[in-house]
Amino acid sequence: IMVRFVKQNLNKPQCDLELELELRPNNNDLSVMSIIQGRRMSMTQSKPGLVVIDLEEMASNTPNANPNQLETCQLISQRFSGRKSTFKSSGDGGATAPRNSTKRSISGDATLIPLFTSNYVLGSPCREALARLEMFHNLKCLHMTAVHGTDRADFAQCYLKQCIQDQCPTIALTEITANLSIPLGQGDTRPLVRHLRMIAFYICALQKAKSTTPTTAIYATVIQDECSHSCTVRVGDDQSIDLKVGTMENLFPIVPQVFDDRVEKAMKEIATSSSGLVSTSALSELSQIIDFYFARTLAPAVVVSSDALLIKNLVQAIGSQHNVHSLRGIEAGTYKMMKSLYDPSDTPNLRDDILKFGKGACVAVELQCPTVDGQLCIREIIEDSPSMTAFSTNKSALYKSGLFFAVHVTGELTPEVRSRASIVI
Repeated sequence: IMVRFVKQNLNKPQCDLELELELRPNNNDLSVMSIIQGRRMSMTQSKPGLVVIDLEEMASNTPNANPNQLETCQLISQRFSGRKSTFKSSGDGGATAPRNSTKRSISGDATLIPLFTSNYVLGSPCREALARLEMFHNLKCLHMTAVHGTDRADFAQCYLKQCIQDQCPTIALTEITANLSIPLGQGDTRPLVRHLRMIAFYICALQKAKSTTPTTAIYATVIQDECSHSCTVRVGDDQSIDLKVGTMENLFPIVPQVFDDRVEKAMKEIATSSSGLVSTSALSELSQIIDFYFARTLAPAVVVSSDALLIKNLVQAIGSQHNVHSLRGIEAGTYKMMKSLYDPSDTPNLRDDILKFGKGACVAVELQCPTVDGQLCIREIIEDSPSMTAFSTNKSALYKSGLFFAVHVTGELTPEVRSRASIVI
């Protein structure tokens, strides 16, 4: 069975949702409803298939909020049932479908599988609005919890070995042995994933320093002391490095060292142009973040600072290195991060600007966020997951490996940007 995918983010102003979910007389535009119609399949065709509709980031049902959960559910109920009008309660005759709406409706198509994601509980009025549609009659709310216990330990073990193989592709996964003794945390696995990627970076760096001849196996031991915030990574019997847990839970060598020659060149430019405004310890940690970036350990690397000159010099220094491109002076509040559904194909936007350099290219981007709204605009582009639109495919998605975002913020840093930052200076 073939499976197609349509993604729609619901965490946006109601007016934008109404425009994107608008029912139009033809299927030649890029409205979400037209995209769903264009990707519909049947189980009786020669190659049967399903369509997964990912409706993500449903808002809370806070009164007077925009977006609001109830208004969003009512809008989906109307549009998926083929109605162009506003939602009406059952007492107002809203349950009776207008003439010809069934021809535009997708609510009875069993090959469409809608999925909602949200950080908030689905309210009873919201559930009732969706339940008018046949496809939501059996709607189930599932509380998702992060992997924990022995499963979390198994995940950490397997993911670390996979990260090591990604950086040392000549070594078979079965020939990688990694003994982990680190705090695994609870809840969200993203901090753990970042931590494991950094550990893999040091393991591979030690393995390369251990021998100049190709090797067929890796044996590593990692021990982290949660009380002293120290960590020791050992490869074999003779190679080890002592680390410390620093800013943003990053792992830094106790004795600073550089693993990529480009880091030293970039840091020399940054140190010269910063004129002593940045502390030595901050520059040392920044150096390691850049090292992580060149090794593609952080995908993406995100440096946040209120120092506009530092951000400018940082992008200039990294962009001047071999095989690294740069985009400078991007103001998040005025320059589009990605095209919306109804923008002309030639609309300038950051996502397409990055993709023009080619798949997997190294690109350093200077982002300016003078307002809180500007910070909210960049949260999707700087998060560690592929950037996709409703009509994206695996080939057209923007993958974050090789991307470096230097973000200048004015005023208070929002939780959304802070949670995505590799380091805040």
